[in-house]
Amino acid sequence: MKTLFSFKTLFSFAERLAGPLLRISLGLVLLWIGSLHLQNPQSIVVLLSMSLPFLASSAFVYVLGALEVIAGVLLIAGLWVRYVGLLTLVLFAGTLTIFVIAPGATGFPILNLLGQFLLKDIVLASAAITVVARDAASHEAKRAQRTQLSSRSEEQTLSPVNSESKQVNGSVTRGQTPSRPL
Repeated sequence: MKTLFSFKTLFSFAERLAGPLLRISLGLVLLWIGSLHLQNPQSIVVLLSMSLPFLASSAFVYVLGALEVIAGVLLIAGLWVRYVGLLTLVLFAGTLTIFVIAPGATGFPILNLLGQFLLKDIVLASAAITVVARDAASHEAKRAQRTQLSSRSEEQTLSPVNSESKQVNGSVTRGQTPSRPL
């Protein structure tokens, strides 16, 4: 008896869904975080004053929030994914430097609430790397496919069939071309 449920089908579905779902999820998180930065930059200014005081200004946080919102929208839309993913990776790497620059602010290695909040950026940075890698691999596969298709069409154009001298079954035929299996 054949079952309706198949792990192979489930895994195949998960494989097709994983890339777009990760990209869209990362975009939603960035959109949300960026929107919060634009609404209330003060909490980020306080964090920056403890770690990177030269960046501790509302203007910088507004720019950061705008970049996060734009990156989120572009990821959700699926536009310039590799490049937006790299920008996102830089944003998360910048946040993670706070662990190194100001371990007292995060309570590192025994993390306080702020440190626990910032720790999520390790997973988000990994998601950004995965999104970049998947998109790059997808573009390379498409490019290879286009190259293969164009080389096939060039081969057909470069070797024209001379219908008057084509031999089929040992005899020369005029105006006929032999059929080839696909």
